Amino acid sequence: MCLFAVQPCGGNSDFEKVSAGWYHSLGLKTDGSVVGWGDCGFGECNTPVPNADFIDVAAGTNYSLGLKANGSIVAWGLGTSGECNVPLPNSDFVAVTAAWSHVLGLKSNGSIVAWGDNFYGQCNVPSPNADFTTVAGGQYHSLGLKANGSIVGWGNNGYGQCSVPAPNSDFIAIGAGAPSQSWGQG
Repeated sequence: MCLFAVQPCGGNSDFEKVSAGWYHSLGLKTDGSVVGWGDCGFGECNTPVPNADFIDVAAGTNYSLGLKANGSIVAWGLGTSGECNVPLPNSDFVAVTAAWSHVLGLKSNGSIVAWGDNFYGQCNVPSPNADFTTVAGGQYHSLGLKANGSIVGWGNNGYGQCSVPAPNSDFIAIGAGAPSQSWGQG
């Protein structure tokens, strides 16, 4: 087990993507394996076997997510709000993001599947749930980027984090304040 490691267990080279969680981090290697490091007290750094064929990673608070090449999502760690309970059918995902206590998965048909804590409605994807190209999750809110370049926000809007300024068009990327952000190719 890797607990409070200074560098990634398994070597610090050949990384393609990284994701920073609350007190842990994940790295996706070019061979499709995932390496975890940091505070791993809830198993969030212990990638399930087989540790292969991953194409994306997302680190949450005390949980981790990996998107497989076959379109399924693997979840591990604590997941006290159901973050590790990927809804069925667990297939056809093309992207995943880990928010504070909820998860957003983007399907190949452009729809979003959300699960975990829904206290502020952050898992209630607005209609029409279609034509999304990417997703981002904040502490208690969610964002989706549409194919037309507009952004849809839902969940807690206490600080205006779901109120996209006008004109809501021509966006090419989104990000939300949360314990998890991913960077890399893709």
